[in-house]
Amino acid sequence: MLENVFATLASTPEKLRRELQDFSRRDMKRPPAPGKWSVQVILAHLADAEQFGMRDRVEAIVRDDRPVFESFDQEKRVVELKYDRIDPRDSLTSLTRQRRANLKWLRKLRPAQLRRVGVHKTVGEVSALEFLYEWAFHDLGHLKQILEIKRYALYPQMGNMRKFYQFGQ
Repeated sequence: MLENVFATLASTPEKLRRELQDFSRRDMKRPPAPGKWSVQVILAHLADAEQFGMRDRVEAIVRDDRPVFESFDQEKRVVELKYDRIDPRDSLTSLTRQRRANLKWLRKLRPAQLRRVGVHKTVGEVSALEFLYEWAFHDLGHLKQILEIKRYALYPQMGNMRKFYQFGQ
């Protein structure tokens, strides 16, 4: 099953690139609804979380004895790091570069290292292996989010066929 995690992590940057090839910068900047993240913000978040939210935490677990982690306040980071001002193509390039290096490192971890644990202040004990599964889960959630943005961009052009769908489904 760990190979499935690595496959998901390895394929995410290319899946993003493929899904976003037809998006203009304007499309990427536009949030799908008030209070929702734009594609630009999602990509900046993925690039930021790759190191700060994922790699750094797994690395601490395998290196240190029961490290303690604060919650990752993603909404605060969106504002503080000005995700909405970061070029989405730069974010995708950064994610791709980081991901390649991270996968190379992750594949070298031994089973004993993956069993090591840290303590997350909100959820409690978390093993390095559990973090890897969450990492892939996180990727898939944001891929889904981008696909939904893409899907609902088609909705206004569907005419009467919209009657078959409830917006937000």
